[in-house]
Amino acid sequence: MSPAVIVTLIIVGVVVMVGAAFIAQSVENARKARQRKISIFNERSHKLSSMLTDIPTDYLTADLHQFLVRLIKQNCTAILALEARHTYANQQLKQIEQLNQQPHSGDLDSLKAPFNDVITGQGIRVRIKDLVNMIVAMNKDGTLDKATAVKYVNQGKTVFQLISVDITLISARTAEQGDKNIKAAAVHYSSCLKKLTAVNSNNQFNKRIAHVKRHLQQAQEKIKALSSQAAQTDSNDDEWDKYDNNNDNDWQIKQDYES
Repeated sequence: MSPAVIVTLIIVGVVVMVGAAFIAQSVENARKARQRKISIFNERSHKLSSMLTDIPTDYLTADLHQFLVRLIKQNCTAILALEARHTYANQQLKQIEQLNQQPHSGDLDSLKAPFNDVITGQGIRVRIKDLVNMIVAMNKDGTLDKATAVKYVNQGKTVFQLISVDITLISARTAEQGDKNIKAAAVHYSSCLKKLTAVNSNNQFNKRIAHVKRHLQQAQEKIKALSSQAAQTDSNDDEWDKYDNNNDNDWQIKQDYES
């Protein structure tokens, strides 16, 4: 075998090895990219499912509820397009189909909050904030168009305000239990009224607003009555002091006379 042939074979061997390494690296990069996409879709699907479970139905309109269901379905479908046997995605799609067959009932204008303590309310509010942030992220990465994103971000912000109102109402009712804190209760009710008025552009929270107005008026009337009582008490004290001082003077004069 001539030296020229040997050199040629060596060159061909090197080219083949480089080519094989390039192909192997390309396949590995594609695999990693596919896994990253699956991981993103999978994480979103888990979060959305958790939100659908954790957020009470009274904070979800039928429209927003269906939007969450649709997002879960889209993410699971995207996973299965990359990995057809993905266990979680297949299970989620079956659950979503069952969920779609159940009627959704929710009332944003409900007067009864679906929680009884501030900590629980704050936790639900965090879930709504997470939802809004996810919608924004999906718009940025191109998986959700701007018009849809804006629509549901605004709905999420409205729900966030409603939860804040319900949290504040707990503080108002607590303060209302004692006369000493009735002014604090009035401040809380006034804050709730401002928040509700700000999001009531479509008159969808009139029942809530009427409820808060009624409690605010009752608190203000109680404050006025307590102020009137306090003023009367101060007036009586002044009269007593005047009488008491006169007696002291009379006593002093008598003592001076007797001495």
